[in-house]
Amino acid sequence: MTHEPSVVASDPQVSAWVAANAGAGKTYTLAGRVARLLLAGAKPQRILCLTFTKAAAAEMQARLFQQLGEWAMLPDDDLRARIVKIGADAHTNLAAARRLFAGALETPGGLKVLTLHAFCQIVLSRFPIEAGVPPGFEVLDEASARALIAEARQHILEQAGSGDARLASAIAFVVRETGESRLTGILDAALGGDRRTLERFFSGTNDIGAAVRDAHGLAQDDTTQTIAARFCTDLARQADMLRAAHDWLGKGTSTDAKYAAILSNVLSAGIAPQSFLLLESLFFDSKGLERGKLATKALADARPDLLAWLTNLQTQYCAALMAYRTARAAELALAALALVDAVRRRYRAVKRLRGVLDYDDLVMETRNLLYRAGAAGWVLYKLDGGIDHVLIDEAQDTSPEQWDIVRKLTEEFFAGDTGKGVRT
Repeated sequence: MTHEPSVVASDPQVSAWVAANAGAGKTYTLAGRVARLLLAGAKPQRILCLTFTKAAAAEMQARLFQQLGEWAMLPDDDLRARIVKIGADAHTNLAAARRLFAGALETPGGLKVLTLHAFCQIVLSRFPIEAGVPPGFEVLDEASARALIAEARQHILEQAGSGDARLASAIAFVVRETGESRLTGILDAALGGDRRTLERFFSGTNDIGAAVRDAHGLAQDDTTQTIAARFCTDLARQADMLRAAHDWLGKGTSTDAKYAAILSNVLSAGIAPQSFLLLESLFFDSKGLERGKLATKALADARPDLLAWLTNLQTQYCAALMAYRTARAAELALAALALVDAVRRRYRAVKRLRGVLDYDDLVMETRNLLYRAGAAGWVLYKLDGGIDHVLIDEAQDTSPEQWDIVRKLTEEFFAGDTGKGVRT
């Protein structure tokens, strides 16, 4: 980053977004902006610097206090040069600049250089009743949260084994279709990542089944059973042609006879939905590719009409099988979501019972509090009289809920002329 962009970005009179490579000086620019805010008379307690790791917060705070501490000791000419270097006015009152370090140290609460989670924890600790969280809550670290999720998962599995038919059915279906290890993987993937995404999905969806079927491009009455039943009902109307094809293939080579045996099994099952998947080995090879040849040349030459009928049936079956597989994927998703939701609800209940919040809760509950009607203004006022400036480090890592919080914190900044100038 060159000097000029750094000076422009640190100007308190503009709202700026800085994008640059690692090590280019973004934290330096942010520290310079805070210093210029203080030089311009901003109150330290009304400046909020947010970052997303404790290490980054510590680095930012160390950088600020080192800079202000050096200012307190520098000779006049050196101090003026430092002030000019960050883009501030060369005619700045040097005595006032030297007092900034002491002012930052003595201000109740001091400069707010915090991780977003730490800021959320402060807000919720101050307003637990308004936020609907347990007063005096403790915060779970990631290891404790994972252990509690594992405990909740075990509870749900035991509940399924002790008579909860819905959960037992979901577990049996997932295990039967994918395997036991896959079930564990599904739960780990859903509950071990960004749980805010999970909460967003469940809280924003009234009908999970409809949402899943719609996401898969299925009609609301499309299931593996209904798709198989529709195909077999249509095929049953052509039973005479199916028998004719069976007899015709039975007169050919061993390969033709193998295909005839498949049709024999379908006919023996009464062309019922449970025989739908039997046809897969007739129309697809061992690699899962559509067969290009459904009868040997001698049979094809003898009865081209039956070959044409069988080829057309293959086309219809391929479309039905694709729909069937899509419906199966949707049913697997629904079964998995039922288990994930059960574990999620148990995890939430145990957290409430123990009076603890995890990192995702801190963000979600703070976001909900600030968006509660009439709450944001009062909450912000009670936080040391309000916040006039918000600076965000590593903003590319910010989630939608985190941006909602920042948006609410800065809402009044852009609501018109408040007489306090442009906010950062």
